[in-house]
Amino acid sequence: MQITKYVSLKTFSDLEKIYCQRTGLPLILINREGQVIYKNNECRICLQLLPNEKKTVERNCQLRMLQAVEESFRWGEGYITTCPLGLIIFAVPVTAKQKLLGGLISGFAIFPEMAKDIKEEIADKLENYHDFHPSILHNHRLNLKTISLRLTREYLSFLLSLTRKYRINDFIYLKEKKERYIQQFKIANFLDDLKKSESDISRKILDKQNEIIQRVKLGDKNGAREILNEFLGSIFFESGMNFEIIKVRAIELVVIISRAAIEAGVEAKELFGLNYSYLTDLNKVKDIEELLYKLNQILENFINKVSLIRDKKRKIKSKKMMDYVNQNFTMKITAKQVAEAAGLSISRALHLFKEETGLSLTDYIIKLRLDYGKYLLLNTDIKLAELASEVGFYDQSHFTRYFKKKEGMSPSQFRSTHKREQV
Repeated sequence: MQITKYVSLKTFSDLEKIYCQRTGLPLILINREGQVIYKNNECRICLQLLPNEKKTVERNCQLRMLQAVEESFRWGEGYITTCPLGLIIFAVPVTAKQKLLGGLISGFAIFPEMAKDIKEEIADKLENYHDFHPSILHNHRLNLKTISLRLTREYLSFLLSLTRKYRINDFIYLKEKKERYIQQFKIANFLDDLKKSESDISRKILDKQNEIIQRVKLGDKNGAREILNEFLGSIFFESGMNFEIIKVRAIELVVIISRAAIEAGVEAKELFGLNYSYLTDLNKVKDIEELLYKLNQILENFINKVSLIRDKKRKIKSKKMMDYVNQNFTMKITAKQVAEAAGLSISRALHLFKEETGLSLTDYIIKLRLDYGKYLLLNTDIKLAELASEVGFYDQSHFTRYFKKKEGMSPSQFRSTHKREQV
């Protein structure tokens, strides 16, 4: 697929206008061969310093831009590097149907700390060209834009977001690539640490497997993913990178995780079809990169199912506590009674109650009592001492103290004020 069929001149112009107004930087679109398709305010320093080396200079620049685009595609995100002169450039890929079509290049600037020595650095880069004379550079005004690393990352992120806005990127695929490389990077680091240690690898594999099971039962997606990387690193080390052994271990782990999910409350019949599908997919995998990614996705799917079950159970338990409190708030209620109503420990019940209501159990009960007290004040002529007892306070002074704190007036004032308003 040609990039011009995917990114029209109008699309580039619209995107470039927004980008350049915000950044003041040039923007270039290149194809899969590194050829410039569209451009805005391109950098011409090389051509100005080496006017007789036009073809060589342009090709070197295109190759470096293409390398930047390919790296951005490989990592699934924006990529920062330098041009042949040492200027800062950054790239984002343009993709469609999981294929790299080209990319957008910007930058051609320097960091503040580079400003002092930039001419010397450029001279070093160009010294092998016969037509280059240092005196030309000495008398040449570069007019380079200076931006910080923070701003560079901000502009790079903005450029990537614009490719999403104009729908010229396969973001789901890029996200998958990024996740794969992050996982491989973490596994590689763990392997390096493992090689330096004297750990019992078999023991470590079993320990990591048990940790993964516990994380699945807790619905801890991030924690499980980190431990999975360490588990896989240990498997790689033990197997000597034997792919078939690694695949068998991965399939074993899926079976073990599915059991943990069932223990956490997921219906066995719900997992039966999924397990068959997961195991079939893993068995078809031919390379480690794909195996790692699929295993990570399978683990995430299991945890999502466990999390749904945990959320459902939590809501049921929360409702039981709320129902108990709502039905008994005028009487003395203890944390133990509320916890028992939901079948929880006291500490877990109090934590869950505040998580659901935003109030502590005590504050929630007081709120219900005060709301009920307001209703009685406005709709009955019951005496305050009797009313205080009716809504669950020890005595009238106890009720009055809490009422004034919330409403800014005494119960008597509240009754007389609002009853006058009703007349």
